[in-house]
Amino acid sequence: MKSLSGKNRKNALAFFLVIISLVLFFPNTSNADVGPKPTLKIIVENAPQGEYYLDLLIDYDSDRLFTNIELEEITSPQMYETLKNYNVKGWRPALVTGTRVPLHGSLVGEQAGDKMVHEFSYVGVPDRFKTIIVTVDQEIIVSENSVDRKAFNSTVYFDCRAKEIAESPLIQAYLKQFLSTCTATLIIEGLILLLFGFNLKNNWKPFLAVNILTQVLLTFVIFRMMYSSGSFSALLLYIPFEVVILTMETLLFTKYLTQHSKLRRATFAITANLISFALGFLVMLFYPIL
Repeated sequence: MKSLSGKNRKNALAFFLVIISLVLFFPNTSNADVGPKPTLKIIVENAPQGEYYLDLLIDYDSDRLFTNIELEEITSPQMYETLKNYNVKGWRPALVTGTRVPLHGSLVGEQAGDKMVHEFSYVGVPDRFKTIIVTVDQEIIVSENSVDRKAFNSTVYFDCRAKEIAESPLIQAYLKQFLSTCTATLIIEGLILLLFGFNLKNNWKPFLAVNILTQVLLTFVIFRMMYSSGSFSALLLYIPFEVVILTMETLLFTKYLTQHSKLRRATFAITANLISFALGFLVMLFYPIL
């Protein structure tokens, strides 16, 4: 029996690495609640001195509410009780009193320069909300206006002195989302391209062009749905539209990549999309507020 040549050994290694990756990634996600999740970052300006709790205020009721805060997380029972008892014109704290679907977050923020940052995520992130702060001295600071969130991954500024909240411009959120997802996709799929034996020098133009095209399209479609119908509709659209992206990339890579057979080009496109999709699932599952 002839021994494998160096080229064949590399191809065999690439094949087994892809198979191992699929085996590792998909069982971890097959029975879990995975997928892209909305995120919300609250940046507090002119924050109170000392300890305080911040929560989102929502204005809906439900027969079944999910508990979002474990009692062992509470360091100040007084501030917690003040939040729990707050209900003005139907506005109540989301983390403390519960949401229709789970919401991840913390009542305590993190210092970032002269500002405080609070992060929320998961499917319970509300499309419409106010913000409330309760200080250790029992002072209550509530935003006088509400925000109708337009971005899937949103950043909102809360000025405690003016008692106003405002979402960052949509184009800024769009560019941030596009750059983060496109960069991650290029790194993951670029490594897989090399594992499949393609020369990056000969293929970087079609590889870059196809990925930028599909990421621009994906981000635009998700943001458009988020803007018109809210985060739940955007979530429902995401997975079927990923199938469209996979089909587009398979056709384009098969046509425009150089080297190797069309079958290998198509196999690369499908494998790269599945692995990057699975890794995205894992990131959202285990690091939901990144």
